[in-house]
Amino acid sequence: MLAAIEREQPALVFVAYPNNPTGNLFPVDEIEAILEAAPGLVVIDEAYYAFADASFLSRIASFPNLIVLRTVSKIGMAGLRLGYAVAAPEWITELNKVRQPYNLNALTQAVAPILLAEAALLAEQAATLRAERARLETALSAMPGFSVFRTHTNFVLVRVPDAPRCFDGLKAAGILVKSLHAWHPVLAHCLRITVGTPAENDALLAAIATIR
Repeated sequence: MLAAIEREQPALVFVAYPNNPTGNLFPVDEIEAILEAAPGLVVIDEAYYAFADASFLSRIASFPNLIVLRTVSKIGMAGLRLGYAVAAPEWITELNKVRQPYNLNALTQAVAPILLAEAALLAEQAATLRAERARLETALSAMPGFSVFRTHTNFVLVRVPDAPRCFDGLKAAGILVKSLHAWHPVLAHCLRITVGTPAENDALLAAIATIR
């Protein structure tokens, strides 16, 4: 990344923190190195911040070229289609010059503050998902031929013996996961599984057991 920045001198760099679809969280010092090396803006996408226990939001004042992006989609409000950016006032002023005047509907504007005020409920939901994520990781890791990658999101990336067969079998059971098998060679036979409710996760594990 640093070599590419030196070579290309990009005006804009995007970093997913945590990453998608792998779920990994890049080391803080590596992100800092990118921020210091980049000649332009560095946008850190923190869509999965609620599950990561890590954030650059508090570092906005330390890096004048930093913008943090977040969404409420991963904390139970996907239907609102609401995302937001946090940056130095000077950058927000510039972004407002190109922002569409009606980029957020009135219903979302009315509902979002009410839902976001329920901080305790949102934190409880995230904690439940983190606990279920750990349970899924443990259960999937115990299955023969399954390899689970460490995740800091609300999904689990797992390499299975036969991704197409597993995907089709789960789909036939009414469970839809994301197959990454054809995305890239390093993701061969990988499935990305979103963490659900305890009952949904039980159904998933039971279905996988019959497919293998």
